[in-house]
Amino acid sequence: MRRHILAWLAGYCVLSIHPTDHRTTAFAQDAPQAHFIAIEDFADTPVDSLPRGWRWRGKDDDKPKLYAVRETNGRHYLAAQDTGHSVALFKQIRLNPHKYPIMTWCWRVDDLPAGADERYTETNDSAAAVHFIASKTFFLGIPRQIKYVWSATLNVGAIGRRKGIGRPWFIVLESGPEKIGQWIFEQVDLERDYQRTFTGNLPDTDKTRAIGVLTDANQTQSYAKAAYADFRAWPRAAAGHISDYCATLEESASQTTVLPQR
Repeated sequence: MRRHILAWLAGYCVLSIHPTDHRTTAFAQDAPQAHFIAIEDFADTPVDSLPRGWRWRGKDDDKPKLYAVRETNGRHYLAAQDTGHSVALFKQIRLNPHKYPIMTWCWRVDDLPAGADERYTETNDSAAAVHFIASKTFFLGIPRQIKYVWSATLNVGAIGRRKGIGRPWFIVLESGPEKIGQWIFEQVDLERDYQRTFTGNLPDTDKTRAIGVLTDANQTQSYAKAAYADFRAWPRAAAGHISDYCATLEESASQTTVLPQR
């Protein structure tokens, strides 16, 4: 039993530490005192490469990594697809979620995994998912994760958790094919979402672990394709003032095919 627990935990390890980019930029002319932290904009990664500073679970070492940084209108983004391998990428960060509780990013979905439903293991696929890993449990060291998803079938606003030890809570931000092919701006409140899932307060600064991305279609044996860009963290004062910065990423979805990488 102990061997199985240790193997399970090893699968969730982020393999190396890369400090968060703490460049800051004023978010609005009417509130110049507030700034954001650039968590990841993929700007320092060459095009057609895996993103620098991101790693994967040990169990995925031998799987193809179907992620690659692309460029459009002078901005880099991460293109992703899955044909049944289900590889998640993680970047370890040290973010103070009390000082910067608002997280934003851009994402786009081009293909949804057919019949996916995040509530059940046998259909647990998401066209696009962003993980926020806040801490680990004291006893087993299991990550406490919130998984923000673009679901194929569940309604926007749905919150749930699959049965089993250490499953992440998922929150549905987008659903279905209506916005396929469009870059969508997302804004979440990490403190609020942690309180309504794990029913407690977010841990202190040194307990924040990582963010992650996952585009997968392994359970439904189908296909998923998505893209991610410009992860930022903001102070609470910025809420309601953050403009949609995703529009300049618009391009033809045909330009985002990802070649298999290891």
